[in-house]
Amino acid sequence: MINQHTISFPFDETDLQRRIAYDANNRPQYIGRARPGALTSAAEWQIRKFDYDSDSERVVSITFAAGVNDYNNVWDDRAALSYS
Repeated sequence: MINQHTISFPFDETDLQRRIAYDANNRPQYIGRARPGALTSAAEWQIRKFDYDSDSERVVSITFAAGVNDYNNVWDDRAALSYS
C-alpha cells in the first residue's frame, strides 16, 4: 500500500508511473515515481535528486526528498524540497 492506494506486492518499477526533470545540461536531475494515476500536485511521489561531479558527467550522489524513500512528496514542488 502506498499512501492508502493499493499496489500489489511485490511490484517492480514498471508498475509505477515515472517523471524525469532535466537540468540545463540535459542530465536527469530529479526522478519521481508514484502509483498510476497520481497527480503531480498530489503528495504521492518518491523523488530522487541526482548530483554530478565538477566534470558534470558522473553522478556522485543520489538523495531522497526529505531524506526518506517514502511516497509522500509533491512532484510539482521538487525544486523547493530538501534532499539528503
